[in-house]
Amino acid sequence: MIIVIVITSIIKYVTCYLSISTKVQQKGKNFGGPSVYLQHAFKSQKTPIVFAIIMIICSITVGNLVQVNSLSIPMHLIKKPPISIGFLMAGVFLTLLTLQLKNITNIISSVVPIMTLSYLLLSAIVLYKFSYNIIPSIKLIFENFLSFNSLKFGTISAFIAETFHIIQVGTFRSIFATDIGLGLEGTVHSSVDNNNQDKIFNVEQSLLALISPFVVVIVTFITTMLLLVTNVWHNTDLESTNMCIEAFKTALHSHYINYILTAIMFCFSATTMFTWFFCAKNTILYTFKNNQSIKLWTIFFIAIIPIGSICKIQFLWDIADLAISLIIIMNTIGILILIYKYKDIFTSINYLRRFSDKA
Repeated sequence: MIIVIVITSIIKYVTCYLSISTKVQQKGKNFGGPSVYLQHAFKSQKTPIVFAIIMIICSITVGNLVQVNSLSIPMHLIKKPPISIGFLMAGVFLTLLTLQLKNITNIISSVVPIMTLSYLLLSAIVLYKFSYNIIPSIKLIFENFLSFNSLKFGTISAFIAETFHIIQVGTFRSIFATDIGLGLEGTVHSSVDNNNQDKIFNVEQSLLALISPFVVVIVTFITTMLLLVTNVWHNTDLESTNMCIEAFKTALHSHYINYILTAIMFCFSATTMFTWFFCAKNTILYTFKNNQSIKLWTIFFIAIIPIGSICKIQFLWDIADLAISLIIIMNTIGILILIYKYKDIFTSINYLRRFSDKA
């Protein structure tokens, strides 16, 4: 998963650069992202409609139902019904949308660093308490990076299938965690106002988009280490977020850790959901140019939030993986078509060097 994130970060840079370079204005509002540059790539008015449909499916699954479902899993630890977190998230999301976009951005910009630092601090305490198991855990990672157990029994086909399954799961989860190849970063960064648009601005914004994947790499690796050093990964009865919470409880021995981690996960899920909602909203508005469609989308997005807390997780993941795959295929083809027109994408770092020399 970490390897996939590091290698594919270039895709995040390219999608962001293309989004800013091709952004347009409608009624004084900036629009960018795959819905815009894919229209240039395929030269068809139907392209934004197709992308909007897939984007809506992704937002409903990846950006809504899956997020809430992950939060509902540990609800029994604080003795609350799973549906309660769905209604709470719907209420918080509705309140958030009553604020102006600038205020929402300020809140998210304040909450995310605090939650990240809180998680890293708690993780550091756990790793310190189980420091004796860090080296063995790292060895375990490398020993099982590619499982050779199948080869011991002479079943080469099983080894190949096992390897591809590991790569498949790691790829899907890394894309899910970082949104690489989905174009969200392009939609967000192209909404930033820049009256005197130049290459330096495009490069700066595209480089900023690379920060989040590497933060995810750090958090992912630390979380993996927590599960390994505390040995909770042996307990296959624990599901998803419950395993992570159990790792902290093993080290900290506090009843309040359930509430603290649930609050941290809630904030992360809320910010992720808003990002998906915002990107889908911009895509719908650019495609259909109708404020009524935005109202319907807002009502629908909030209304289905509680449903995520009672859905079957595997069903949600199957739909989410399919929708993600469709967006990546469509986006990748579009990028390959446009790469010849925007050859400066891979040499644009020179603009920053010139700028720094002048400064």
